[in-house]
Amino acid sequence: MGFELKFQKTPEGSMERVKLGSTDVEVSRLGMGTGTAHPSGHCAQALMSTKELAGLLLYAFDRGINFWDTAVQYRTHPHVREALRGVRRTDVVISTKLTTSGPKDTLREFNSALRELGIDYVDVCLLHAVRTERELRARSGALDTLLRLKDEGKVRAVGMSSHGLGALKAVTTTPGIDAVWVRINLAGINMDAAKLGIYDRVAAVPWVKKTAALLPKRLQAALRPSPEALLVSEDDCREVEETAAKIHALSKGVVGMKVIAEGQLRTEAKRAVEYVRDLSFVDSLVIGMLNRREIEENCRIVTAGGGTPCVTE
Repeated sequence: MGFELKFQKTPEGSMERVKLGSTDVEVSRLGMGTGTAHPSGHCAQALMSTKELAGLLLYAFDRGINFWDTAVQYRTHPHVREALRGVRRTDVVISTKLTTSGPKDTLREFNSALRELGIDYVDVCLLHAVRTERELRARSGALDTLLRLKDEGKVRAVGMSSHGLGALKAVTTTPGIDAVWVRINLAGINMDAAKLGIYDRVAAVPWVKKTAALLPKRLQAALRPSPEALLVSEDDCREVEETAAKIHALSKGVVGMKVIAEGQLRTEAKRAVEYVRDLSFVDSLVIGMLNRREIEENCRIVTAGGGTPCVTE
């Protein structure tokens, strides 16, 4: 792709922090995800007690992870709220995601998220799971509302989580998006594809997505294709990486997700984490970790990488 990776070394074992793009939001290179898929259709972390997950978030914080990622859809806001009781608000970065399309429902869902989290501002607020450029345009009312909330000081940075190559490419020409969450891993499993399957084509229609959210969680899970069935082509993998690099070059933050492909790469997790960690255009990687051992192992892998990625042509 025309660049090589070099790293400015930091002391081994220390968790580095980087700014997301041109914002002043500074995140640890490893983020704590709270939306791990579970066969029940719920997120695995949402099935924990609030105290159990809060304990893991604080354990991660003690190891240098200041970046906690959640979403309305994950139903883990109460867990994050509990963890926030153990830290100063300004010492952590909270990102959450909204599923809305229009101004009114966005404002309603955002205010509800603030109440659930027990905070008066969100560090990064994202449009959740955008699949196509058309869907991004259809959700322009939501984006405009987030930008207004940013002007009011209730959001520090506006983002989008990408679930399709069309949406990812659209970020390069969409003003106002400060950061993007990108599905990326070494195997190309459940990464953003140019050609969407039937599930994603349907989910890209806002009113259908809103209706589907009313279905029982187990039925939603049954309709969703399994991760192993979502292997994308090498061309799409290459295009995802090239597009993410372009986005990063535009001074927008890039956060890697689905790093272990929803558990499909668990037998080679170390290599999977190292792969995304070493991509020069990825500022931070969010991984859903379910116990202290996973936190320790991933911290070890990420901190062993050394430091700030820089690109040379």
